[in-house]
Amino acid sequence: MRLTVALALLAATLAPSVGQKQTGTKPERLARGTRLEDVAWPEAERLLQPDSIVVLPLGAASKEHGPHLKLRNDLTMAEYLTRRVISAVPVVVAPTITYHFYPSFVEYPGSTSLSQATARDMTADVVRGLARFGPKRFYVLNTGISTVVALGATAKLLAAEGILFEYTDLKARTDEVVQTIQQQRGGTHADEIETSMMLYIEPSAVDMTKAVREYTPVPAGPLRLTRQRTGIGTYSESGIWGDPTLATAAKGRLVVEALISGILEDLDILSKTPLPQATATSSPALVRSEAPSTRGVMRPGGCSEGDERSMRAIGPAFSLAWTNHDAETIGRLWAGEGDILHPDGSVERTAQVIRQNRAYLFTLPEYKASRHFLGIGNIRCLTNEIAVADGKWDLREVVDGKRRTVPPIDGLCTLVLKRTNGNWGIEAYRYTITPRAGPTPTVLKQPGFVDK
Repeated sequence: MRLTVALALLAATLAPSVGQKQTGTKPERLARGTRLEDVAWPEAERLLQPDSIVVLPLGAASKEHGPHLKLRNDLTMAEYLTRRVISAVPVVVAPTITYHFYPSFVEYPGSTSLSQATARDMTADVVRGLARFGPKRFYVLNTGISTVVALGATAKLLAAEGILFEYTDLKARTDEVVQTIQQQRGGTHADEIETSMMLYIEPSAVDMTKAVREYTPVPAGPLRLTRQRTGIGTYSESGIWGDPTLATAAKGRLVVEALISGILEDLDILSKTPLPQATATSSPALVRSEAPSTRGVMRPGGCSEGDERSMRAIGPAFSLAWTNHDAETIGRLWAGEGDILHPDGSVERTAQVIRQNRAYLFTLPEYKASRHFLGIGNIRCLTNEIAVADGKWDLREVVDGKRRTVPPIDGLCTLVLKRTNGNWGIEAYRYTITPRAGPTPTVLKQPGFVDK
C-alpha cells in the first residue's frame, strides 16, 4: 500500500454525530457534559442531536443580596451547579442566561430585571435557536424564585411547538432539608439558607462581618423588598430578608447537595418524558431561520440550504479533528456501516474500524505535525435521504521513517451521504491521488507505517 493511499484513506473519515460516540453502529453516550461555548460550530452541530438534553444555566449577574453577598451571587451559584451537572451527566450546556425576571429587588443599586414578557420571550428564542438543529428537551438550571413565573410561561409557549422545557424549582427541591436545619423564623433572600449555600460553594464571596438580621412580616402577595419605610412591599434597609448571621457552611452543604440530587433527578425524568404534541401552526423564530422541518425539503437544483450547510460542515470538522488528533470525532463523522475504498482496492468498513485506524495512526511520530484538509464543493441530492458530494483533499507535514518531510499530496474525492435520524453521514468515500513526479514513498501492510 502506498503512503499516499494510507494517508488519503484518512481523508475519508467524516459524518455528523458528536453528541454520541459510535462503536460500530451503536451510539454511546458521552461520559460527561459539554459546554457549547468551548467548541467550534462543526462540533456543536453534532452535539445538538434529537436525543440531546440542553441545559441552560440561569443566574443573575447583577442582583442585590444584602451587604454581605456580591451582586453576582446567583451567577456564582449557577456556575457551581453547572460544573457539578457537567461532571455527572452527558448534557449539552448552553451559555448562562444572566438577565431575567427579578422584580423584587430593583430599588437596590446594581439590581436589574427584565419584564416578565421579555424574560419569557427571550428564553423561548434562545431555546428555539438551538432546537432547530435537533434537540427538543431543554432544562433551565434555575437559581431564582421569581424566575419560575416567567419560566412557566416559556414552557407553555414551547410545548405548543413540540419542545419539552423544564426548570429547577429551587424551593420545592430544597424545602425538605431546609425545614430540618433552619433556625431563622422567616426569610428567603440573602438569609440563613442562601448565605449558608454560598459559604459552602464559595466562602471567599461572603463577608460575614456585614451580615445582619432583618426580618419584617411579608404582606400578602409575592415578596417585594423596598428601601422606603412607607413604600409598597417589605421594608428592608439592607436588602436582606431573614437572618444570615445563623449561616454555616455545614448547613449549606446539606442544602446544596439536596439541590444537586434534585436537579439530576429532574434531568433523568426529562430524558424519559415524551415530547409534547406540537399544536402551533408556525413559530416566527423558526420561520425566520431554518426549522428542522425544512432541512429535508428539496428545492429546484439541489437540497435545502440547511442540508447543504450540514454536508459542507463535514470538511472543516474533519480538518479540525485531524489537527487535534481526535480519532473519536473522526469516527463519529462516519456512518455506522460506511466505508472507504482506497485506490489500491483496500477497504475500511464501519465507523469503528475507521476510528480505530486513525487512533493508531495518531500515535505514530510520522503524523505528529500532520495537517489533513477536506473541502466539499458540488452537492446533488438524489432523494431526501441520499446525496452525492464532490470534494478535494490534501495532506501535509507528514515525515518518513528518517524524519524527512514528505511532499504534500492531494486529490479529488466523492462522498455518498445518507441522512439518518436527521443527520447527514458519509456512507461511502472514494478518492483519487494527484500524480507527482518521482518515486512515491511506500508503507508497510499496517496502514500508516512508513518504510524505515
